[in-house]
Amino acid sequence: VVSVYAQKPPQRSTSGDIRLDGNEESTNPPSPNQEPPDELGISVDAATCFRTLADLEAIAMSNNPTLSQSAAAVDQQRGEYRQSGLYPNPQVGYLNTTANQSAPKQSNGIFLSQEFVTAQKIPLAQAADSQEITRLQWDQEAQRIRVLNDVRIRYHEVLGAQRAVAVNRELERLAREHLAMAENLFEGKTAPKTDVLQARVLVESSRIGLAEANHRLEASWAQLASMVGVPTLPMTSLPDAGEDEIPNLDMEAQWQQILAESPQLRSAESELDHGRAVLRQAEAQAKPNVTLQFVGDYDRVTQSTTASTLLALPLPIYNRNQGNIDKAAADVRTDQADVYRSQLVLRDQLADSFRRYKTSRVQARTLKESILPASEENLKLTTKAYQGGEVSFRDVLAAQEAFAQSRIAHIEAVTDARKVAVEITGMQLTGGLNPAAIGSAIQTQPGGGQRQRSLLQEV
Repeated sequence: VVSVYAQKPPQRSTSGDIRLDGNEESTNPPSPNQEPPDELGISVDAATCFRTLADLEAIAMSNNPTLSQSAAAVDQQRGEYRQSGLYPNPQVGYLNTTANQSAPKQSNGIFLSQEFVTAQKIPLAQAADSQEITRLQWDQEAQRIRVLNDVRIRYHEVLGAQRAVAVNRELERLAREHLAMAENLFEGKTAPKTDVLQARVLVESSRIGLAEANHRLEASWAQLASMVGVPTLPMTSLPDAGEDEIPNLDMEAQWQQILAESPQLRSAESELDHGRAVLRQAEAQAKPNVTLQFVGDYDRVTQSTTASTLLALPLPIYNRNQGNIDKAAADVRTDQADVYRSQLVLRDQLADSFRRYKTSRVQARTLKESILPASEENLKLTTKAYQGGEVSFRDVLAAQEAFAQSRIAHIEAVTDARKVAVEITGMQLTGGLNPAAIGSAIQTQPGGGQRQRSLLQEV
């Protein structure tokens, strides 16, 4: 199933035109190398066998409903392509004539009628539909990338949540150690009872932080399970190498990748090609079709047979399809502007993504290289000084709070940087649960910068 959705997207032709010779029916519209499966999905038991990000991506390719929706949209358009290539059916009928006594006549006969399509209207109609198929195929490819990007974003969110749980568990243990230390000093008459009370408050606060981290982990896992299309996927620990490496990205290189490979831009260009094909089709509609009719009857009174041939076509005096031609021409201008608009939107999104990427990357590096070592050493020295009676327990609380917040802030910075990097390398395609026609318009991502900004402010 994965190979179906990993297929290479349709390639854009240089002219964008598809030409058919003659008026014969064509039932072979442009299509990928392999048809999508009739049924998608794997069992929950099979889904529980995953261990890596690639496993989760494979599950999403099989179960995310937006992929089957986008595939169905392509098949619907293929049906329209096939229908537009069908020639009009002939008409057949029976006629009977009975005259009065002054003009005796009694005849029976048949007639045949056929409309002949002129000006290559059928090939032009199929050319327009084929461009629409191409556009929908690019939309299908864009949706596939959206799903993969969102799975990766949620994967990094779960990893960040797992690290946050581990850090908060460590902080809770550290708070209990400080409580035991304060109690020992209080029993030895070297520390006031307020130190014990403050230490107990610190323990309870640490437990609240640990509970919040666990709730975040549960929520991030639920979002990941929803994205892969298996909401009942049992929560398990994802493998975490513990590395803080953030990819080094260049904005101009990523922009060139978007210009060369973005399915959103290819879809907008295909829509322009479709508009041009519709314009050619509208111009051809101004040329009337020809209707040929043959009538044959037999008169029983005179015992004679007559045959008549009729040829009819409308005279394009008043209606030459001017309105539809004007509309199609305006649609082409709209589509031309939309191609440029799409480029500007992607450039705008890329600029904002790089702002968030650079900010998180700098924060992660500064926290790791400067703030974390300093806050850890400060906590050790303050704790030792408290044991020696040199500082109050309030100083220990402040040192532990700074150490805890810097640890959490570092996790948030690394997590956010990795998630934004997925957006950037994934050509700004997110929204894996939105319909392909909507894309990234309504869906929000898990986690976010507000939590990170709050933590950094406290640090």
